[in-house]
Amino acid sequence: MTEPYPRYYAVNDRPVKVEKLADGGSDIFALDWTTGAFVPNRDYWDYVSAQDGKDVDRLTEAKFDMKVALLRAQILAKLADEPLSWEHTGDGEIPYRTSVDARVIKLRVNDFPAEPMYTLLAEGQEIADLESWPDLWVRPGAKP
Repeated sequence: MTEPYPRYYAVNDRPVKVEKLADGGSDIFALDWTTGAFVPNRDYWDYVSAQDGKDVDRLTEAKFDMKVALLRAQILAKLADEPLSWEHTGDGEIPYRTSVDARVIKLRVNDFPAEPMYTLLAEGQEIADLESWPDLWVRPGAKP
């Protein structure tokens, strides 16, 4: 009998998940410490397949989600403390982008006040909501 997907782990405290792909295969994704996005990282196959318990904790989805939320909040706090210069994307819904450690992050403008003002996106994933523009972030000039 095959195990259900996705499967959730913490490998040396890093959230890692195994997901089933559309083609029937599976892949492994690890939380990126810079952006908070999940990115393919096949280096973790050996950890989760060894099942020796060393440096690997199998998590429930709820515990995994709580861990991810906590780490993403820490990542957002760190990003908010950096003087990031943003540029226009030309997209009305996702109008801003910048790079952090060669990784692109974007800001989506939401339906405020019903929703938070902005949502931080990385790798097409929603990372965190922001109620206001962080003080150290530099907005791009007026769009021509």
